[in-house]
Amino acid sequence: MVMFLNKGAIELLLRAMEARSASVQGATLHQVAPRATEMLLEARLLVASGRVPVVAGMDDYEDEPVEAIWSPELKSYGYHDSVGRWIQVDEREIAAYRVDYGLAFARMLVAFERAGLSRPSQLIDGIVWDVGTIRLAGAKAPVPVWFARRLCDPSIWAKVEGLIARRPPEEVRVILTSTQGDRIPATTQRRNHIISVADVTRSPGTLAISPQSLGARVFPGQAQRRFPVDHSEDCGFVWHRGETLTFGGDKQRQLLQLLFAAYWERSPILRIASVLEDAGYSGQVNTLKKAFGRRDDWRRFIKYDDGNCWIEP
Repeated sequence: MVMFLNKGAIELLLRAMEARSASVQGATLHQVAPRATEMLLEARLLVASGRVPVVAGMDDYEDEPVEAIWSPELKSYGYHDSVGRWIQVDEREIAAYRVDYGLAFARMLVAFERAGLSRPSQLIDGIVWDVGTIRLAGAKAPVPVWFARRLCDPSIWAKVEGLIARRPPEEVRVILTSTQGDRIPATTQRRNHIISVADVTRSPGTLAISPQSLGARVFPGQAQRRFPVDHSEDCGFVWHRGETLTFGGDKQRQLLQLLFAAYWERSPILRIASVLEDAGYSGQVNTLKKAFGRRDDWRRFIKYDDGNCWIEP
């Protein structure tokens, strides 16, 4: 089994988790990201799950969905065009794949002491799973962990919030999700911490969740060690003079990691253009203001002048 994944494979896996259907057509996955699809198949995070026998039929300048059928005589899938010709369809194009959630959860929580059921238990069919409990620094007892998907869908969110209201945790509960952090609705159930997996992984190319990053989100007040400025491992949290600032998105966090690495090495001044390029921003994002968007709280600890930038708490 190939264990190595990259950032593209992780992003594709989380997108597949967010898909409306439990199965995704292989042709769609290969069209979106062929190499990432192969990585996920090799790692068995995507597994075969039947077929979706619908293809786009090309016939006299028309492009419309048609059903692919099995021909016992020709021993292949395909369809007849408008003049009766048999158009063969590659079986891989109509193959369907589903996420192996049990394996995905094990990869996410590999860095934690985990207990609970041998297989995740579905609390809402195909939407929410009980993953067991983990040991988390700052918690008095093992913390229950759930996983939920498609939280940006209002109908699904209503079901999930109803479930967590009916089943409150004794202290805290972590609900991991494939939904992007900025698309997660606010919950009224304060002891439930709903956290996007992408926001707490150790690096963009792994599913493994960082205990420090997760702990910082569940118990932010306990995380700061250095004054006047400190940050979580992934720079999703920055603590500045007792205030907690939260940053989302791979590029913003990578930008902050570069600046803080220079700050702790006592060589804090970096060229803005180089930092933006190394963080993965496009050429159109050529200022820190564009990189951070509408927010301006970053100015409290980041300074810039004459094409340079640095941390100055």
